[in-house]
Amino acid sequence: MTETILFNHGALLIFIMPFLGFLMSGLSRRQDPEIRGDRILRHDIPARVAHWSHAIGTVLLLISGFLLGTRITPSFVGGGEGSVPWFNVHYVFACLFLFGTFYWVGNTIISAYRLHEHLPTKRAFVYTINHYGSLMGFKRFTYPREEKYFESERMAFLAAVGIAAAMAITGIIKTLARWVSIPGEVMLVANWAHDLCAVLMLLFLLAHVFFAVVIPSSWKTFPSMLHGTVPFDHAKEEHAAWVEELEKKQANAKSAGDQAGTQKGA
Repeated sequence: MTETILFNHGALLIFIMPFLGFLMSGLSRRQDPEIRGDRILRHDIPARVAHWSHAIGTVLLLISGFLLGTRITPSFVGGGEGSVPWFNVHYVFACLFLFGTFYWVGNTIISAYRLHEHLPTKRAFVYTINHYGSLMGFKRFTYPREEKYFESERMAFLAAVGIAAAMAITGIIKTLARWVSIPGEVMLVANWAHDLCAVLMLLFLLAHVFFAVVIPSSWKTFPSMLHGTVPFDHAKEEHAAWVEELEKKQANAKSAGDQAGTQKGA
């Protein structure tokens, strides 16, 4: 019996997942960061959904793509039935990757200021070199008054977006080739670019996990991607400008609420 290759028979879902990501972002209720006693809400639920759906999809795409590309086990050898299930596994993970990516894009369009806080400033390159140099122990660096994201994180954000976009575009081209005729030269470039992006994404992922999870300086911040909050004192020390902005906003909101209450009582 001939097995179904989802990239052939279910390719439409590859194009539906971006739409679904947009749709779900529009239905999601965002919550701005706020001070909650001795903790600060850093990542709301939609932010965590976008992060983990994209991250898990990326990791599993890399694993399944590597095994398909290298065919290091008997089940991946040849183009027969043994390889079909793994093409389908890769397809499922591609759907998850696209959903997470476009869910984030939709959220960013709805709340445009969230994109601004990710974008690097003119001082980003120098700060990035000093930041990672100090983390690795071969530079002495006095940290500036950082906002919600370090300048180094903003530089990494650009790299992640660029690589993910290239992976998605070349992957979609490879999927389209199963439906329509695409010139061989275009497919050659798409195949090589897709593989190169996979290598770059793997290197980025390893660096991201090391600096965001493994080293001790990340241990108080990383859990916010699990439960959403960070300790107030830690945020005040590492992201002083961001905390002061939150304090100012909440003070203004309280003042406005008090004035409204006074006018209503009068």
